[in-house]
Amino acid sequence: MKRRVSTPRGMTLDWRLLLIGAVLVVGAVVLLLVVLFGGGTNNNSGIGQRQADGGRNHIAEGTSGAPFTSVPATSGSHWSSADSPGPWGVYPTAQPQERMIHNMEHGGVIIWYQSTLPAADITTLTNFVNQQITTERFKVILTPWSGVDFGHPIAVTAWDWLLYLDTADLDKVRAFIDAHYDNSPEPFGGPPKPGT
Repeated sequence: MKRRVSTPRGMTLDWRLLLIGAVLVVGAVVLLLVVLFGGGTNNNSGIGQRQADGGRNHIAEGTSGAPFTSVPATSGSHWSSADSPGPWGVYPTAQPQERMIHNMEHGGVIIWYQSTLPAADITTLTNFVNQQITTERFKVILTPWSGVDFGHPIAVTAWDWLLYLDTADLDKVRAFIDAHYDNSPEPFGGPPKPGT
């Protein structure tokens, strides 16, 4: 015996069809939420954790943009001068966050490392960045970190995104670059590809 529901115009509907329709609608909503919000992205995926946007005001070179919404900063007030943003590549000395934020505003990825990182990992990252800046995804910087300890030897940053690493895991660095390269407020600006 089929269960039917009467409608105002005398049409009848089968309860099973209503149930199937409801399940499909709920499934579609769940799928949409997973696609929109990433299904709970975590630090182990290689794409990092989204950070609160700290804005993108330009300030005079040499002034502080702090406070920032993350350590290291992934957005916020930054210098706007002839030397900022800086060239892509490897830096032997620590760079100010206010300078590097400008590079991130133009779609770049910054790899920061603390003094606790073993020399072999620094060499691995140096070789990686020196090779990366010869490709079409050249907007990458490696720089020592001189700020407060962020609890890990390495931090990889892009506009509003942060990934902490305990070793020079190039698979995770590449995944981060793939996910966030040029995803920024001004992706078409910034310094040219090195050597061009």
